[in-house]
Amino acid sequence: MAFANFVGAPGAVCHHQPTCGRSVIVEHNGDVYACDHYVYPQYRLGNMHQQTIAEMIDSPQQQVFGEDKFKQLPAQCRSCNVLKACWGGCPKHRFMLDASGKPGLNYLCAGYQRYFRHLPPYLKAMADLLAHGRPASDIMQAHLLVVNK
Repeated sequence: MAFANFVGAPGAVCHHQPTCGRSVIVEHNGDVYACDHYVYPQYRLGNMHQQTIAEMIDSPQQQVFGEDKFKQLPAQCRSCNVLKACWGGCPKHRFMLDASGKPGLNYLCAGYQRYFRHLPPYLKAMADLLAHGRPASDIMQAHLLVVNK
């Protein structure tokens, strides 16, 4: 996820993407919900026995759900220097007050900042390895050389 964001590729994890809504959850009875964090009546998209999952994912209701992830970012997130790595995390986790006292900050914000500020040299090294035809996992050999000195 972090590497994909670093190189400008779409990530596999919705938490750290600008929008969400492509990873729905299907319940045992065929009911489809916007997300596994939002299995509540107001986020029910339909039932897979009456509609295709693709139709529900592409529905206006689900499009709004996905776009709200970015639209509802607090100003603190929008001006953060790790925004393009973090994207505010999962909206379900945004229940803290930001520095100005407004709600909507992810409760994992401090940890995300520390994590995403630590990564760039390693992500750059991995990108360089790939650019030279080597596996990104070779970074572990280089990292072990530095650690063992």
